[in-house]
Amino acid sequence: ELEGRFLVVASGETSNPFTPVIEGLNTFPGDVLHSTRFRNGKAFQNQKVLVVGSGNSGMEIAFDLAKHGAQTSLVVRSPVHILSRDMIYLGLILVKYIRVNLVDSLMVMLSKLVYGDLSEYGINRPKEGPFFMKAVYGKYPITDIGTCKKIKSKEIQ
Repeated sequence: ELEGRFLVVASGETSNPFTPVIEGLNTFPGDVLHSTRFRNGKAFQNQKVLVVGSGNSGMEIAFDLAKHGAQTSLVVRSPVHILSRDMIYLGLILVKYIRVNLVDSLMVMLSKLVYGDLSEYGINRPKEGPFFMKAVYGKYPITDIGTCKKIKSKEIQ
């Protein structure tokens, strides 16, 4: 059970906002803000904030909140692939010339080398590769902008 004055909902897929039905949300005494209305973390300094949703928006919002001194927690429900911008760029080039399963194997290996095992922080990798998941399910890998470092340092819970 987590308590806070603010809740940021970062759910939905590629600019289609979705606010899930969350039991007890109607009695939550704090503010609830959908990620599409989030501007920056300055207003949340020294506040407890829970970010629900670990897509790119949720991860970037959590990073910005922590950077501005909010006590940030992040809910990660589903396994996600986390890649750097350079990894994604390399993968996009390679997928034009090499089978997607080989590109995915390389991306997962690079992600493990750069980010290590994040399961102790509640972040697990999917069994399917990042480019396969994008092609089949439309699920984008997470582009890390520094959020993983803040999770590992426990600036983000």
